[in-house]
Amino acid sequence: MPVLRMRIAIVNDMAMAVEALKRVLLTVPGYEVAWIARDGADAVARCAKDTPDLILMDLFMPIMDGVEATSQIMKQSPCVILIVTASVGKNAGKVFEAMGHGARDAVNTPVLGIQGSPDSAQPLLTKIATLSKLIGKSSQSSTPKSQTSKFTSFSTPSSLLPPLVAIGSSTGGPKALAAILSRLPANFG
Repeated sequence: MPVLRMRIAIVNDMAMAVEALKRVLLTVPGYEVAWIARDGADAVARCAKDTPDLILMDLFMPIMDGVEATSQIMKQSPCVILIVTASVGKNAGKVFEAMGHGARDAVNTPVLGIQGSPDSAQPLLTKIATLSKLIGKSSQSSTPKSQTSKFTSFSTPSSLLPPLVAIGSSTGGPKALAAILSRLPANFG
């Protein structure tokens, strides 16, 4: 299967974080760094000129933070945004705020080198692989090797299974979910 090209932008004011992210991305065939912005305002301008497949967005930067940059990018030149921050847990409020503006997910910034674990990049690679599938930029060779399915395939004939409708929702989802469910007939199984 051919390697699909995935253009990824990095938005982060910390040189060490940018370098760590670049090194992680370059370990996967087909991933390439589209551009690097050191603050949110620069990211908004660059994205308007050259919209990448994915943006790795930091939260805390000078001039314009990641929340405002996410909001402006999603209004002007929408694309997939993954929040990459030092601590998702400690910055949960800002993470949810960015997701409310359209960011798809969040992950901790990988720590590479002497102090970092060799596996610290895996959560980032897993999130990117998942997002690449959602936007149609995935191929077998661009998925991390440890990203194998943990689900077992059952050989139950589909005629024995009842029909199923599954709906997932996230930030802002309950309102949309209520609108969808209210339009279903009362006898919907």
